[in-house]
Order: sequence, then C-alpha cells, then structure tokens
Amino acid sequence: MDIVITDSALRKFLETNADCETIAKDVSLCGPTFDRLRKIEEDTIYEIEVITNRIDTASAMGVARETAAILSQYNIPAKFINDPYLEPMKFQDGLSKQFHFNIEKNTVIRFTAISIENIHIKASPEETQKLLENCGLRPLNNCIDITNELTLLYGMPSHVFDLDKLAAQSLTIRESIKGEVITTLDDKKHTLEGGDIIIEDGSNRLVDMCGVMGGQVAEVDEHTKNILLIVPVYDSKKIRKTSLSAQKRTLAAQIYEKQPDPDLCLPVMSKAVELIKIRAGGRVSSSLFDYYPGVRKPKLIKLDFDWLNRFVGVEIKREDVISILSSLGFGGTIEENSLICSVPGWRYHDINIREDLAEEVARIYGYFRLPAILPSVNLPAEPKNLLLETEFKSKTFLSDIGFHEVYNSSLVSLSLLEKTLVDPSNCIKLKNALSSDYEYLRTVLAPSLMENYKSNQGKINDRVDILEIANCYLSDSGQELPNEVSTLCLMSSSGYLETKGILETIFRKLKVNDFSFKTTSTPKPFFNPSTTADIFSGKQKIGEIGTVKPVVLRNLGIQGEPTLAEINLVNLVSKINQKYVFSPISDYPAMMEDITITSKQFLGDIIETIKNTSQLIKNVQYLSSFQDKHTFKVSFESLERNLNQTEINDIKEIIQSRFKV
Repeated sequence: MDIVITDSALRKFLETNADCETIAKDVSLCGPTFDRLRKIEEDTIYEIEVITNRIDTASAMGVARETAAILSQYNIPAKFINDPYLEPMKFQDGLSKQFHFNIEKNTVIRFTAISIENIHIKASPEETQKLLENCGLRPLNNCIDITNELTLLYGMPSHVFDLDKLAAQSLTIRESIKGEVITTLDDKKHTLEGGDIIIEDGSNRLVDMCGVMGGQVAEVDEHTKNILLIVPVYDSKKIRKTSLSAQKRTLAAQIYEKQPDPDLCLPVMSKAVELIKIRAGGRVSSSLFDYYPGVRKPKLIKLDFDWLNRFVGVEIKREDVISILSSLGFGGTIEENSLICSVPGWRYHDINIREDLAEEVARIYGYFRLPAILPSVNLPAEPKNLLLETEFKSKTFLSDIGFHEVYNSSLVSLSLLEKTLVDPSNCIKLKNALSSDYEYLRTVLAPSLMENYKSNQGKINDRVDILEIANCYLSDSGQELPNEVSTLCLMSSSGYLETKGILETIFRKLKVNDFSFKTTSTPKPFFNPSTTADIFSGKQKIGEIGTVKPVVLRNLGIQGEPTLAEINLVNLVSKINQKYVFSPISDYPAMMEDITITSKQFLGDIIETIKNTSQLIKNVQYLSSFQDKHTFKVSFESLERNLNQTEINDIKEIIQSRFKV
C-alpha cells in the first residue's frame, strides 16, 4: 500500500530538527520506505510504501511515531507529540436529539456516531486545501474535507451525512441483498453482489456503501444545516470484497480491509467534532452513540532478555530494549529477567509472539548494526524420495532412446472418455468446470496420450514415440480427496515386442528383477483383450501393455496399430530392490548358440524354461517365430572354466526334451 503525506502533516506529530532528506534516509533503513521526495513551495511531499501488516503507519501519526523511535537510535533528538490516545475527550450526555441504529451482527467491529446542528457549509481553510491537494485529494467543503484530513493524519476514515436527507431518525447497518442498487458520490450506479455492508435509511434507501464510498442520497452540500458524523470500523473481509467487486480502491477501503485500531474511533471523533465546531460552527445535538460489541482483551507477551540476545545475535542492553519498545507504544513490567510486554491497540493484529517483539527491537536497533556472520547450522540430509527418483530415471532413459515427453491437463472431456470407452461414472467430475473440455479428472493417462499420438501422426517421417508421467486420480469412498497415483504411460508406433523389450530394460535399470508378463483377464476398456498382457512383479500387478481396440483407433482417427503401456509407478517402486548384488565378469569367453523350439506355449514361459535348464545359461534372446516354431539365441558361460561344445550340446538336448509332447 502506498500513501502520500506532507512534511507539514508529519511534523504535527513529530518534534525534531532533522531535515526531510535525513528523515527519509534513516527511517527507510528501519521502518516505512520513503520511495520519493518532492518539493512543493514551502512543503515537501513524501511518497511512502506501507507494508500490509502495518496499517498503523498509513498516516502522518503512524509515520511520526516510527520516525521518532528510529531517529533516536541515530542520536538525533526526536519526540512523538500530540498523541491522540492521550488527549482528553468529552462527549455530553442527555442531549435532546435522538438517533437509532439497527446493526446487523458481524458487520462492524465498532461504530460511533454523533449529530451536529446549525452548521455552515463553506470552503475549507487554505492550509487544509493545500494539504488535501498535495496528497492527491480534491477539496470539497469544510465538513467533508475534515473527514479526509483526519484520514491522512490519523489513518482512521470517517464520514458525514446530511441529516435532513435521511428519511427517518433510524439507520440500519446490514449486509446487502444481491441485486440492490446504490448510487455513490461519484454519480455511478452499482448493482451489489450481496454480502456488502450498507447503511439503509428509514425509507429503504441505501445511503452508504460502507467503508468504500458514501451514497449520493445523503450527500453534504451547500444547503446542509445538520449532519450525522460517523467514525466506524467495519469487517475487513467484507470491505475488501466490496472494494474489489465495485472496483473502487479508495483510501478508506484500503485502510478498513487491513483492520485499523478500533480504539482510535473516539479520539478521531473528538477531533472531528472540535474541527467542525471551529470551521463550520454549529453544536452537538445528540449524545455519542458507541457500539463496540467485541471489546478486545489486553494482549501480553513475555520477552526474555537473554533469549532476545541469543535470537538477535548481539547483546542489546536491557534499558535499550525497554526504550525501543516504549518509543513504539509498548508498555510492560519487568519480572526477573523478562519483560511482560503489553501490546498497543494499533499493533494488536501483527504482534502475537515473542519473535514479533524481537523483530521490532532488532529493526529499530538497526539490522545494519548486526554482525555480517553466516549462522553455523547443521542441516539434516534430505530423505531419499524413491518415487521421484524412479520418475526421473524412467523419463531420462526413455528420452535417451528417442521418446518425447508430453504434458497434458489433469482434466479431460466427456467426449474423449466416450471415444476411448472409459466409463465416466468411474471418474471424478468437477462441480464448477471452466469448460466441457476440462470436466473429469483422469483415472488413466492413455486417452490423453492417444490424442497426442493422433496430433503428431503424419507430421514426421520417423516413428511416433511419446511418454507421459503424471498422477491419476482414483476415487475412494473412504476419503474426502481422491487418491493420487503416479503413473507412466507410453505409446509407440514400434511393434509390441520392441515396446515390451523397452519396458524390460527399464525394469532392469530400476533393479526390478522379478517381473513377468501374463495374459490379462480384465484389460482396460481401450485395450484389445487378445493382444494385451498384465505386467507383474511377484504377485503385485504393476501395469499393462497391449494394442488398442480398432473401434477406439477409428473414433480418434489413429492409423496403424500402436502399442500402449501404462505402469503404476507407486506399485513399481514397492518392488525395487534396494540391495544391489553384483556378479563378476567371467575371465572365460561366452559361447552363443541358436536354438529352435517347437511349442504352443507363450514366449515368456518358453524363455523361463530355457533359463532354468542350467546355471551355465546366462541369457536368452528371442529372434523370430514361424507358426509354433520359435528361435532364440542362448548365451552359455562359466566363471571357472572354458566350456566345450559337447556339454553345450548336452544342455541343448535337455532343453529340447522339455518341450516334447
């Protein structure tokens, strides 16, 4: 939040001989940032950046308090003066004017009001007009200008109504109903969304869009004789909602949405009444109305001096700590080696723990005074995340052999699910989908990958090999949120056997040695049952591989017969062998022999039978098939001696005997 105040306004609360440049330079090091200084005639304009949680500094008074505390640390004499919290306030009781307020629950934090009669509307004094103009506000008349001036000086907005324009001596403060219309002081109509804080007069007219801008109905003008003055604090969330929806970022709205101090209402009310009497004449005609339903309890925080010095990293004298906190408005009592610190009302929301107090002491003391020494810490080693490591290794290997990684939205359309035969009832549907293209959370990655395959088919001469690693969202009736399962899906225009070999290589690289491919009984709906296999590691199913049903290919316009595989990486990770066993390389050469087997068994079963025939068989590689005849290249090797052809032939005979009917 940025504010603009003048040096003359600042010095209403600050007594110091420091010049403007010194104030801007020193305060910016420890407090609000002075972004820019501009000289105008005999005054200086400060453009100041106020951080969100320090709304107390969004005024001349708040900046002056910070300035006085900071300049003292530079040995520059400075004093905070004219503290409104300390000034006496007198409000007369038993006055004849009666005014009633009906305040709806959860709309206001505090609401104060008073009526003044027999006023005279005219132009404000030249000093006030210059202040408003220099701060970017337009002078209107003596009463309205007072409310704007006090907002700049104290950071607490107020508002005045023409009392005679209100239909009855009763106002209702409530939340708006959707569709209600109010015309604001800038002559613009606003249709409210509902839930906005508004003030309604006795004839159901909206007279104020609270905390944002007043209504035109009760505008104070040159004919006004009697006014109603209010100094409220509204619910911050509702004010922000209204300000954003109405697109009116007034200074009042920006202050209210950051929760100003409700204890400042009466001091500002007292000052406003005093100025109105001086500049507009008139007299107070009603007793003070003060609605404060949730009076805040005092907030006390214990600050241990030894802990503070350890936390800050330097030794700050006890008296300096007390002096710094006292200059910022904090009170307290000393108990043994601790300060029981009372938090002032204007810091009620941002000071909650002892670390907050330590920050206040350190910044006023000066961060630049702290030693530039890196802290000595021992950071614990980050635990290994095997799932992330597996995802990275898998995509790296696949990209190295020519696969292209794609990224898709987690949401798909009903049309895509229907084309790929996926049952939408098994998917989670969004209640507030942005469009029909992004309506269902994916339970499988394959439909999206098939769309990618179709989009790239025919655009390049090479084969299309794509992969995606993302979460699938599986519904669980026992959980409020879906179960997110990391999944690898790949689609290739290469044949089934080559794709199967790629998966086998990935499994070996990941140290998943116990894997097998078995005929599936329950394939996913887009897989062709006759050419699909389930992938197991032990008894745990980790995925599927197969070709896509012709009807799905036609629905999507895909040519050829691509191979599709989907791997559940969570299940795969559970089967990774964390203990590595290395086998030495034999000093003796291996012997390679081709062997043709006649069998109607599955190729995987044939390979396992060949491997289990002898310990000298180190590897079996499939070569080709014709009808029920299958040729393999078998590698024979020993770690202890050279093998001879006789014993190789004996092993081959044993292999053949295992496949005789």
